[in-house]
Amino acid sequence: MTRISAQPRSAGPSAPGSSRMQWMDFLRGIAVLLVVVLHAASHGGADTQTWSEINRHLTPFRMPLLMFLSGMLLHRSLAKPLPLYLWGKAAAIVWPLLVWMCLYGFFVRNGLGGPGNGIDYWLGGDYLWFLMSLTLCYLFAAVFKPLLSRFPTGNGWAFLAVFVVMITTYVWGDVAGGIIGSTFWYGSFFFLGAWAVRFAPRWVKAHWVLILPLAGAAAYFAHIGVHNHALRVGTFEAAGISVLGIAVILWLAARLPRVAPVRFIEWVGRSSIVVYVAHFPIIILARGVLEQWGLEAGLHVLVMTLIGIGGSVLLVWLRPWSTWLYVLPGHQKVAARLLQHR
Repeated sequence: MTRISAQPRSAGPSAPGSSRMQWMDFLRGIAVLLVVVLHAASHGGADTQTWSEINRHLTPFRMPLLMFLSGMLLHRSLAKPLPLYLWGKAAAIVWPLLVWMCLYGFFVRNGLGGPGNGIDYWLGGDYLWFLMSLTLCYLFAAVFKPLLSRFPTGNGWAFLAVFVVMITTYVWGDVAGGIIGSTFWYGSFFFLGAWAVRFAPRWVKAHWVLILPLAGAAAYFAHIGVHNHALRVGTFEAAGISVLGIAVILWLAARLPRVAPVRFIEWVGRSSIVVYVAHFPIIILARGVLEQWGLEAGLHVLVMTLIGIGGSVLLVWLRPWSTWLYVLPGHQKVAARLLQHR
């Protein structure tokens, strides 16, 4: 979820297989905004059946897609010297994780983790669990660095094997729950993305006749999964539905015309780390105020959603003046030194 450097804009539709800026940032932006929608409904102080069902429809795709997209950038990261690779992840992932764990714990939970549960707070990551799982995935992925230049093709298939092993371990092993369980389930899609990246340019050029039945199947399984948790997460069936949905989503995103709303979501996606770390404190703080208004449940959730998205987008706009909240200050200087001593 780190920032992605900008690419030249084009006036027309996104060309399938062209720069990832024309679809990866859009998908990252959509996925992280859907996280805001989820938390505004589940932690905003009110709930409705409609909003709950919408979020359950999206469960197989939302977080797996975010992990998948991060994995698609793994090869580029592993191409760097190992010290630079590790430092980059510490500066762009571990740093905002620690900063926002402190800010949320102190200002929102009235203490770093609250009385009596500080250790659980730090080990579990609270709402920032995704960054913890992503960090663990990057650490484990470093094992594959020596193989990247020697066996580039075999290394890619090794990532697919990791995906299968992690899913199987989650389903058959005793790892469900907590940060370890989240990493085994959602982190598996990180390695699936690392494997799939070399096939993506060809996949997004596939004929619509192939995609249409896949899209119908993804929509059908997402619908019946609303009332069946086993089709949303934690089973081989759920993993297959997630993969199916991600494949369809990638194909569709590559064909979107880059109209103003699409470009806006791309802009959000390039700073998805801001939305992810900031939205939850905004929702929790706003909840205390909004609960006093006595709004009807549906309107309450809608207002909370708008506050969560609006506040997060505002912080994206303010990012140039608050960079230290999302990336370690002075990290470029350390990176330059690491390059000099490689």
